Amino acid sequence: MGSSGPNIVALNSSKVSPNMQTFDENKTFHHIWWKIALIILAFISFIITCVFNGLASTAPNGIFSQRTGNVSDNNRTEFTPAGWTFSIWGLIYFWQAAWLLYAISRILRKSNIDYLYKYPNTLHYTIFIFYIINMSLNCLWLVLWDRLEFGWALLVIFLMFVTIAIPMIITHILLEKNRNAYIESRQIIDIWLIRLLVHNGLAIYATWLFLAMNLNLTIWIKAMGKNATDAATAALSVVLLGIIIYFVCENIIFYNSMAYTWIPWFVLIFALSGIMSLNYKTPRNPTRNQSYVLALLIICDVNVPQEWQVDNVGNQFLRFTSPMSNKILVFVTDRGLNELASCDHWNVEDINCMKGG
Repeated sequence: MGSSGPNIVALNSSKVSPNMQTFDENKTFHHIWWKIALIILAFISFIITCVFNGLASTAPNGIFSQRTGNVSDNNRTEFTPAGWTFSIWGLIYFWQAAWLLYAISRILRKSNIDYLYKYPNTLHYTIFIFYIINMSLNCLWLVLWDRLEFGWALLVIFLMFVTIAIPMIITHILLEKNRNAYIESRQIIDIWLIRLLVHNGLAIYATWLFLAMNLNLTIWIKAMGKNATDAATAALSVVLLGIIIYFVCENIIFYNSMAYTWIPWFVLIFALSGIMSLNYKTPRNPTRNQSYVLALLIICDVNVPQEWQVDNVGNQFLRFTSPMSNKILVFVTDRGLNELASCDHWNVEDINCMKGG
């Protein structure tokens, strides 16, 4: 106890963070107008893209000859998901609006050093440049898709994926780099807002683009007269490779910065469930791709981080996880198991199950 006193005093002293600066309300900050213009232009380009998508979904009209969904329905492959799967676009665009509005709010909000859009420099101006390019490519893809130019559409959607993956990587790196700056500026809430809105907002869009790119690939290969089954297998293999790469990055290489970017797993499970719903009819002898989709779904679905499987002293806590999309997780300690074993009845909500029955 005697040695702990000086440590407590040091932690409470003003020397804990020599670089911490108190907020000065009288300090004059200056805007950088071209950076503000980029943020606003990114939001405007998003609105324009939403209008284009609305027109594409209600075709025919002066720009589009058929609805976007009809093109996919008329060129179905073994990688095509059920129609309800595409409803995820609503969630994607809602999340885009959320993080863009958050970015706009940083124009007027201040840290202890400068306006938040300037410092900490987490939402770098290059993010908005890439995003504006992405929105432009999004509109171009809709036109090419409507014209059945699947080869060019594949190239464009690949560029869409790249121009959203790069900002996602940049924001992860810069938040980890500037995390202490947020803490010293007493802007801890912004750490969580960036994780929730920006990281997951970009990630849900990037993951869906990755899957849509593979769907575009299978349709293009089929349109070229090649084997559609092999095309779907190739696309599923690319998805498997993506799952492996993301898992390694999330849990090993960039664990600290990606620990809260959870949405890609939801998107993968949602999309694979859609593919399975449309193409898997539980036959006696499932096809190669049907089995492949099921295997990928199980891989995604059982991905429970190791630290969630044990309690705070390292004992096994996760006892069971179901292998299907309607996941059931059973968490119980050894003591809990012993207590259950001594009970005559087990109650789960309003379901009464006799022990051993």
